[in-house]
Amino acid sequence: MKARTETKEKIIALGTDLVKSVGYPSLSYQQISSQLGIKNAAVHYHYPSKENLGLEILISACDSFNGFITYITDLSPWEKLELFFENYRKSLESDHQICLIGASASDYHQIPESMQAAAKDYMVLVKNWFIDLLETGRKEGHFVFKGEPVNKASLMIAAMAGGLQQARLIGDDHYDGIINQIRTELRP
Repeated sequence: MKARTETKEKIIALGTDLVKSVGYPSLSYQQISSQLGIKNAAVHYHYPSKENLGLEILISACDSFNGFITYITDLSPWEKLELFFENYRKSLESDHQICLIGASASDYHQIPESMQAAAKDYMVLVKNWFIDLLETGRKEGHFVFKGEPVNKASLMIAAMAGGLQQARLIGDDHYDGIINQIRTELRP
C-alpha cells in the first residue's frame, strides 16, 4: 500500500512539473513512466485517464496551498508575502516553469471542463488569500496601496504569473523586477 501511495505522489509531482513546463496538452503518460522508471500501465492504474491525472494535479495544488496557508498562519503579512514570493520564484529555478494558474489559463481551451472548473477553484483560492492578506496588511499598517484589495490582488497575481512567462523570454531579472515593484508599491 505504501509503495502505491509513493508512486501516486511521484506521478503527481512529475505531472505537475510537466504541466508547468510543457503544458497539459503536451503531457503524456510515456513521459511520466519513462522519467519515473515505471511501466505506462502503472500510471494508468492510478490515473485511468489524462483528465483524471490533470484534475488530481489541480486538486493537489489546492491542498498544497491550503497547507501553506495553515503553515504561515501566525506570521505577519509581510512574512507571509515574502514566503509566497520565495515559493513562487522556485518555478524559475525549475527550468523556467510557469505557475499552474498561468499554465491552466494558457491551456484553458485545451483542458477538459472538469479541469477548467478545478483551475478556477485554484485561482479563486489563491486570489481570496491575497485579498485577505492585503486587507489585513492594510488594516494593521503593514501595506499601503490605492484602490480595493480585490483589484490589487488581481493585479499582483497577473503580474506574477505573466512575469514567470516573460522571464522565459528575457531572463529572471525581469521577474525579480516585478516582485521588487510589488514590494515598493506596498511599503508604507
